[in-house]
Amino acid sequence: MDLTGLLGPSRPLPMRVRLVGGESTGSFVRRLGRANGLDLTSFLARVGQGQASQDPEQVEKYPQYTEMKVNAAGRTYLSVLSGLDVELLQRALPSLADDRLLPGTGPAVWQWPWEAESGHLVPWCASCGHRRQVGERVWLMLADSWRLCGRHLRWTDDSRSTDPEAVSVAALAECVTAQRDRLRLQRRFKSAGEELFADAFQVMYQWWTYAPDTLVWVHRAWTAGLEARSARAVPLVVFPEAVKLAWLMLRFEQAGRRTPQDRARWLARVQHQAQGWDIDFSVGRNALLQWLERHSRPAAAAMLAAAGRRRLVLTERHNRIAARVGSLQQRSCMPKA
Repeated sequence: MDLTGLLGPSRPLPMRVRLVGGESTGSFVRRLGRANGLDLTSFLARVGQGQASQDPEQVEKYPQYTEMKVNAAGRTYLSVLSGLDVELLQRALPSLADDRLLPGTGPAVWQWPWEAESGHLVPWCASCGHRRQVGERVWLMLADSWRLCGRHLRWTDDSRSTDPEAVSVAALAECVTAQRDRLRLQRRFKSAGEELFADAFQVMYQWWTYAPDTLVWVHRAWTAGLEARSARAVPLVVFPEAVKLAWLMLRFEQAGRRTPQDRARWLARVQHQAQGWDIDFSVGRNALLQWLERHSRPAAAAMLAAAGRRRLVLTERHNRIAARVGSLQQRSCMPKA
């Protein structure tokens, strides 16, 4: 009788694997097991007790569809088997954070919930893997359902589709430029920049919902090899306009003027930009008016004083509605499209 799962491992497995920042726990243990000649079912027997399919082939697919959860004892087992300190594992694998562990202080246990919780499983760019000498497939646990690799111009998402698994944006110069501009917005304005992008992204998502056949978005989807009306295509096709709109929102916030005339002038500026984007402004006008209403007053003086001179603070109502962390949808003051 194998008591390893009950008594706990006493030494690391012979072969170690490279850590990938943001990787899901399930993806990491699958790689660690395979490096040591173990299928996932055999590996799970070494990290505590839990329930899984009786079919080893089905268990092998778990990391692609859901996340492995462990309790504190299970995390310790993983530390021993991997030969890595718990603190190092926590920094690399978000699901091993204290607030994401299974409750209880008893023996090691693990679970594979029906769906991933607290995020989305998104494939890591395969070219990044080759560059880091990681040959196995890797799934990241991300707050959002998509990711753009600016280095290799690959867009991946949680659609679980392999047709294609990764979308090349090499032929979409506007998406490449947008990625650079988004990163510049984040670098210069920190969380406020990312929150404005979240707002802009939600606005453009609503815009697409009412006008999915907008020619520029249809062509962008086709160029990427995606169905124009597919849910998978939406984040990619509106991405360039969302970044541009975020910068326009930034200018509005920086100006600090909120009179009806100021808002009308800003709206006219967005209308002028929309004409250049070849998208129908009238379709997105209501969403923009809603955003203006939620940003109708500058940040309170106390908030500005606490933030200091160099930090942009968004309007008070935005901060009451939007979450400080999480997905773009959660970090936006705009409703879900």
